[in-house]
Amino acid sequence: MNKLSNKNDWFFIKNIIIFYSVGIIGFSINYTNKLFTFLSPIILILTLCLLFFYDRKATDKKRIIYFSFIFLSSFIIEMIGVNTGLLFGDYQYSHGLGIKLFNTPLLIGINWILIIYITSSIFTKLKYNFVSQVIIPSGLMIIYDIIMERAAPKMEMWSWSNNIPLQNFIMWGFLAVFFHSIRYFSKIEIKNKMAIPIYLAQIILFVFIILIKH
Repeated sequence: MNKLSNKNDWFFIKNIIIFYSVGIIGFSINYTNKLFTFLSPIILILTLCLLFFYDRKATDKKRIIYFSFIFLSSFIIEMIGVNTGLLFGDYQYSHGLGIKLFNTPLLIGINWILIIYITSSIFTKLKYNFVSQVIIPSGLMIIYDIIMERAAPKMEMWSWSNNIPLQNFIMWGFLAVFFHSIRYFSKIEIKNKMAIPIYLAQIILFVFIILIKH
């Protein structure tokens, strides 16, 4: 894992803690909940921008192509999924992720980029092989999704017609392995010291929302 080496790193971590702590409070108070739901797309974009700020190779041509592929393909997959129920199960998007096209938020592709980017960056100090670059990151994505799915309806991102089906997590795992495998075989290495703090901050945010909002 990447070590935090200077005051600037800790400055940003402190701000991440403050940023997500405010989010927890905002989502948990009925008076401000609607405002923070409206701000969710902005928070998502700002989080990804922060990661790119800490990644000197973020604008590398190979990475741009890879991230563009993730955005387009994940959007199409989600569009098929939400309109047919065949891939993830029967669910529908609410307004928490902003503008929708064909019943699918445009920002869902950004969300996939963010999650893949974060999970790609956490165990970069391990020996570079299929396990460390594909299996472990995919496992982190599944853990993330298990927690996020419980919080998503309370954040007005999406909701399920019935209980969350096992089919959803199987599909998530398949897509995680697929996207990480492309990165691995294309030899696109992603390192970012802010990945762990943001991953943990988002997990904690989801857990608090699950516990606080009934």
